[in-house]
Amino acid sequence: MNYTSYFKNEEQIQKAISNSMLNLRIKNKLTQQKLAELLDVSIEHISRIENCKYTCSISLIFKMCSIFDLSIDEFFGVTPIENDSISNFFKNLSLEKRDAIIEFCKQIEDNYSKK
Repeated sequence: MNYTSYFKNEEQIQKAISNSMLNLRIKNKLTQQKLAELLDVSIEHISRIENCKYTCSISLIFKMCSIFDLSIDEFFGVTPIENDSISNFFKNLSLEKRDAIIEFCKQIEDNYSKK
């Protein structure tokens, strides 16, 4: 997953991290203090992340994923595109239609890259 294309800017990434941390903490009925202990950080750090005042390191995100048995995609609430569905979709198309779709995607990418 290319997260830089999924999130438009760093503010959205920070908000996603904040929301994920808060939701995980609430879902697992943890206080900020207990989560801070699990992650070996201060309560203040947890509070600042949850309130979008700070962001956190990728290692802290990995630690949360490990503790809560989540993938990075699950942590960020991102649904990856299933490669099998794309493959199956293309298998059922004629070569002409496949080429047209690929060309169309290239044009979109070229236009997007110029912005």
